[in-house]
Amino acid sequence: MANFIKKTWDEVPPIAKTVIVLGGGFLLYRAIKKYTDKPAPKQLPEGGQGLPVVGHDPSGNAVYWNPDSMAQQLFNVMDGLFTGSATKDEAFTKFGQLPSNDMIVSTYNTFNNKYGKGETLTKWINDEWFTDITGSGKDLALSRLDQLNLK
Repeated sequence: MANFIKKTWDEVPPIAKTVIVLGGGFLLYRAIKKYTDKPAPKQLPEGGQGLPVVGHDPSGNAVYWNPDSMAQQLFNVMDGLFTGSATKDEAFTKFGQLPSNDMIVSTYNTFNNKYGKGETLTKWINDEWFTDITGSGKDLALSRLDQLNLK
C-alpha cells in the first residue's frame, strides 16, 4: 500500500504537489487558529450581582440566568444565510435591552467561547450587512457593547 502511495505521489506534477502541500498547510493553520484564538473572557462589571435569580434548585440554592440561549440566538441569526432582517433586529434588540451589564458581558463571553470562531461578538454584529434599516437593534447592541468597552 505504501509503495502504491509513493508511486502515485511521484507521478504528481511538481506544481500540483506545491498546491497540495500549501493548501493542506493553510487548512491546518486555519483549524488550529479557530480553536486557539479565543478572546479572553471579560470580568463581569457587577461581579455577578447583575445576573438575575431565575429559580432555586432542590437544595434551595439560587439558580442564576444562563446566557447560553441568548448567545445561541445571536449566533443563529448571524450564521444563517437566509435569516430575515427583522429576525436579526429582534435578536439584537433583545440583547441590547438586557437589564444588566453582567448579562451583556456574560452573553459576550459565552458567544466568543462557543461560537466566535476567533472573532468577538462585537465583530460579528459589526460585520452584519443585511439588517433591518428601519430597526435600531444593531445600533442598540453595538452601543451597549461599546459602553462596556467590549471590542
